[in-house]
Amino acid sequence: MKVLLIHPPCEEEIYQRFLGLIAPPIGLAYVAAMLEREHEVKIIDMPAERKDIAKVKREIEMFKPGALGVYCATYRVDYANQVINATKEVDANIRTMMGGPHASLLAEDVLARNPNLDAVVCGEGEITVPELIHAWESGELAEIRGMVFRENGHVVRNPPRPLIADLDSLPYPARHLLPMDKYRLFGAFKMGTIVSSRGCPHGCHYCSVPAIYGRKWRARGAENVVDEMEYLCDNYDLDLIMFFDDNFDLDKKRTESICDEIMERGLEITWGYESASMDIDREHLKKLRDAGCRILSYGIETTSSKSIATMKKSISTQEIREVMETSKDLGMLRIANIILGLPGESKEDVEESIELAKELNPEYPLFFLPAPYPGTKFYETAQKMGMIKELDWSKYTTANPIIETQQLSLDEVRELNRKAYKEFYLRPGAMKNNLRMAYDFIKCGIIKPRHIPGLAYHQLKTFACLVRL
Repeated sequence: MKVLLIHPPCEEEIYQRFLGLIAPPIGLAYVAAMLEREHEVKIIDMPAERKDIAKVKREIEMFKPGALGVYCATYRVDYANQVINATKEVDANIRTMMGGPHASLLAEDVLARNPNLDAVVCGEGEITVPELIHAWESGELAEIRGMVFRENGHVVRNPPRPLIADLDSLPYPARHLLPMDKYRLFGAFKMGTIVSSRGCPHGCHYCSVPAIYGRKWRARGAENVVDEMEYLCDNYDLDLIMFFDDNFDLDKKRTESICDEIMERGLEITWGYESASMDIDREHLKKLRDAGCRILSYGIETTSSKSIATMKKSISTQEIREVMETSKDLGMLRIANIILGLPGESKEDVEESIELAKELNPEYPLFFLPAPYPGTKFYETAQKMGMIKELDWSKYTTANPIIETQQLSLDEVRELNRKAYKEFYLRPGAMKNNLRMAYDFIKCGIIKPRHIPGLAYHQLKTFACLVRL
């Protein structure tokens, strides 16, 4: 059977606006790699390829798939439904399915809202999707674990599928089906991405990761991970590799083993990842730097003392200061992810976070607004307390105010978010810091002459965006 997988667009995300990030739909590429063993597969990455619904309809008409799957995060649900509806307009006999966090956690609701949707794949799809395609050809849907489907006008939920225990057993994502030349960081660096682990043991109330990938952390071996890094370097003309794990460095011994493997092979590639931990000493950071890691995105989340206490985070502002300063000393480009306006925070608490961000002075702080994603405890609590004021799923990008608390209205949160970006990025200290980092990256060869036009354009675009805020 021919299978078409589609990554729908969304409202511009913070990552795209301030980091110039265009990232591949790696989950779809994993599913495609499994499907290719028996089927002809095509992926359309609508945002990267700048394709609208009309162009997608034409491609559906030309490709003539027997089945079509769409990735569906909460803020992409409207576009995902447009794709499903367009598919049935082309040919009502094409089987349609959705996957991704929103579809997984609200499967019955998604099916009920769109009669053109035939099935939802919940959680990891590498095994479920090929089984579903086979069942649509000749089998019985009731036998497939990990899916919800429509049958005789009724919605049926099958038992959940066990999580994939051995991630090393999965093939590499089918990147040859993606427009790899389109993926960028800071608008200039050609980027490849890797996912080396899944799951999260922390269970933060606002995060949907445990509901999708489980509370048990599952990780690929160091050799397997570096094999994929080497494969990317050999097959694609990349400037850097970013790890898109939720907990890349949960096991520091594994992280150091990856560094050792990179250095033993003499693999020269700049790479980075998001760290969920502030418990990183100088020796560990130096090893990362020596192995080519020069970009660290820190999940600080909150820097107000009230929220640190309320969220029971085992971190202090002093520890945050120390790890950020050490990273700077070692020449790391630092991205800081900070949430403003958490329940219980007052205007003064948010302003405390903004002031600390300016003191830490990372190269790229990203100020997020709390979004209660369906399926999280945060969503349940916010719904019960009547805090959710924005009902348009497309706005759930963490760039729009969604909840209103007793302390902060939607307008106040929106204004504080504007204040955070303007006060940080438009001050001389931030500009000086970025020029210092650019000089360091030019000196060590990370920034090459070919990157400068793209970087300059990204900076001008970001500046114009800040002025318009």
